[in-house]
Amino acid sequence: MSVINRITMKQLCLILTIIAIPILSHGQFIGDTVIVYVDNRAEIKAAVADYEDLKKTDSVQIALTNFKNLIFEIKDQLSSDQSDLVKYSIGGNLTVEPGDPKIIYLNNAGKLSNTGFRDQAIISGEKYKIFITTSDLSKLTDLDLANCIKNAIAKLPEQTHWPRSISYECKDDKITELENKNNQVDLLELQIGAGAGLIQSNWVADISFGIGLGLNKKGVPRGPYISSNMIFDFDAENNMNINTFLNIGYAWSTSQKEKEPNMLGVEMGYLISKQGDLFGDNTFKIGLNWSPAKHITVTPALYVTDNFEQAFPGVRIGFGF
Repeated sequence: MSVINRITMKQLCLILTIIAIPILSHGQFIGDTVIVYVDNRAEIKAAVADYEDLKKTDSVQIALTNFKNLIFEIKDQLSSDQSDLVKYSIGGNLTVEPGDPKIIYLNNAGKLSNTGFRDQAIISGEKYKIFITTSDLSKLTDLDLANCIKNAIAKLPEQTHWPRSISYECKDDKITELENKNNQVDLLELQIGAGAGLIQSNWVADISFGIGLGLNKKGVPRGPYISSNMIFDFDAENNMNINTFLNIGYAWSTSQKEKEPNMLGVEMGYLISKQGDLFGDNTFKIGLNWSPAKHITVTPALYVTDNFEQAFPGVRIGFGF
């Protein structure tokens, strides 16, 4: 077995930096949706990270008012017999292009009615997106879109940590709630897997067991977990040793696509059962768990052993069941 070498503080900082960099890649996720059907002629869909933010500012109402004023200026560019798609970035450009015809039905009291929706508009703000779907964008000017969304926001219920989709009908200045649903649930997950890795130039195999709490915070899976790794290695006499780590960690998804989770986790572990000479006394590890695909994990780790006298890196590729 190779000799364990000490690493310098500069090398230690470099390894920790490499482990930490992917954590910074986590992006914003738009999790809540508020939908308002206006006089059965237009659908307004506001997508935000947290609909509590809609109560703190009138930016969405202002955006709708400004957009309605812009409709007067582009009426001549809108087609009366074909589908249009209008894109407007707050403080930026407005474009008009051919759209994708859609038929949307309004479900009210168990009855479906064809809205005749065809045209679409997308309004992009700094912290929200507004999608407007209607039969003819050029005829939106007589609807008070801003007031309808304002009254709907006033009726929003108390927020939970789950992403939520809420829809209302605005008719004759009256707001009626149509649907209120959570989009995800929390889960308790059992994790079982096997893997292979390289520690101090030694190839090792392991079996892992774990249990995690999957919390859906605004559509982003995340939560704490506890796991155990039983690492198998062989000494010079070909005797098998088993070293067992107990780990605690926290993982979350860095993907903004619900069906394509890209999980990232940070964990700390302690060697609770030692055999052989692969590790010294009082051994800790700091690891990063990255799951680029379902049931596959890549785990670089830094091991600190011999009562903090020595440290060395390792890497593991795992497969879940």
